[in-house]
This record gives sequence, C-alpha cells and structure tokens, in this order.
Amino acid sequence: FTLGTKLEHNDYTGFEIQPNLRLLWTPNGQHSLWTSISRAVRTPSRAEDSGRIVSGAIPAGTPQNPGPLPILVSIHGNSDFESEELLAYELGYRVHPTDALTFDAAVYFHDYDNIRSIESLPTTLEPSPLAPSYISAPQWLGNEMEGESFGLELAADWVALEWWRVKAAYTYAEEDDLVEFFAPRHQFSLRSLQDLPRNVSLDLWLRYTDEIADYDVDHYLVLDARVAWQVRTGLELALVAQNLFDRQHPEFRPEFAVVPSEVPRSIYAKVTWRF
Repeated sequence: FTLGTKLEHNDYTGFEIQPNLRLLWTPNGQHSLWTSISRAVRTPSRAEDSGRIVSGAIPAGTPQNPGPLPILVSIHGNSDFESEELLAYELGYRVHPTDALTFDAAVYFHDYDNIRSIESLPTTLEPSPLAPSYISAPQWLGNEMEGESFGLELAADWVALEWWRVKAAYTYAEEDDLVEFFAPRHQFSLRSLQDLPRNVSLDLWLRYTDEIADYDVDHYLVLDARVAWQVRTGLELALVAQNLFDRQHPEFRPEFAVVPSEVPRSIYAKVTWRF
C-alpha cells in the first residue's frame, strides 16, 4: 500500500494538492493485481488568466451580420479561472505465464471537473473618432464544463530469442459528455529490440495513432529506427531516425493561445559515455 501526494503552488490558483493512493497484491510470482486513485490538475496559463485574443471579425451586411456595423469577436482571460481537475480510478492485472512472456491489462475511469469553457458576454457599441465604430462581442473563459472518459490498455512483452525482444501495446479511449475529446480513440505500438553481433543493437518502433476529430488531427503511422554500437564498456555510438513514413504531421492541438506545430522527420547521432 502506497500513499503520497504532490504539493504545488502557483500564482493563479495558490496551493494545489495532488494525492495518489496505490494498492498492489502479488499472490505469487506469476500474478499481480493493482489499483489506484489519484487527483491531478491543470493550472491556468497566463493567457487564460489575463490574455485577450481577437478571434474574428464579421463584416456588416453579411448573412452572419446583417446590421450596419461590423462585429469584433474577442476572447478574454479570467482572473478567477480555476484549475481543471481530474480524479483517476485505475485497475490493472499482470501475468507471467512463462519466463519469456508477460501480459498486462488495465482499465481506467477519469472524472473531469472545472473544464475550460467559453462564455458569452453582452455586446457593446464601441465608438471611435479615428476609425469606424463597431460592435464588440466579447467572450471570456470559464470553468463550466465537466465530463468523463474511460478506456483500457493491453500490453505484451515477449523474449522471442536470447537476442530478440518484442513489445506490443494497444490503448482504447472513450469519452462521455466532453465537448472536446483530446485523446485518440485507438493507439497501437509494436517494438522490436535486437542485439546483433559485434556489439550492435537495432531497435524498430512502429506506432499507429487514431485521429483526434475534435482537434482536426488526422491518424498517422510512424516508424522510428535506432542503430547503436557499443564501442567498449561505457561508450556507445547511436544513429536515430524518427518519423520515417512522413515528412511532418501534427500529433495534437496545443492549449489556448499557443500556435500549433507539426512533428517533422528527423535524423540525429548520439554519443553516450558512462564513467
């Protein structure tokens, strides 16, 4: 039985307590059963606290705005914005049917509260002596949303040969009542780790990630490769290639007021010296 907590202070919401409770039962050397309950928070960013972003302008005399003045839509931060909260409940099981094979299974239920929402404020007329007048349609950030998500994770670890190890994993995620679901529904991973002659190792990692429809992120298939040479004890040279199937792709959409980016194909060399 393990009980712990993370204590953190920030300038926006003060002290945050994130406790974690875990229980592990191993009736014998082949079987393990565990469960956990934990709390986590996402503290506000500076933009969520005091930012202002002009999100759009609607010209006058259009179907969206038939009036004589343009409408300026803006999103404002909220100094009373609270941390988003998560209560996570997890249950897992591990079995070793043989010395070379391990299976893991886990299910989880996530309860979210104080999720970020956008609330409309009353419109106002903004006269200007130097520029045309316009209608201001402000919005501000609140914590009026909540929701739930649940899913499962499966994993296998197989020592196929003395010099070859294979790892596979699958994750399924589902949501309930969340307006924006920020996780892919399906994820699959397959890794091959080989110890070749002359102190050379070859690692291949194939990953598939389902689309994130609410964030307009397409599904993608990625292959990473790593070749390493153990020159002598404590000295290793490695060449790593990532994202071999695609020149670049997005993997997520960032938080409020952050410009999105894409993960590019990359190749790099690495020297590790342990002493």
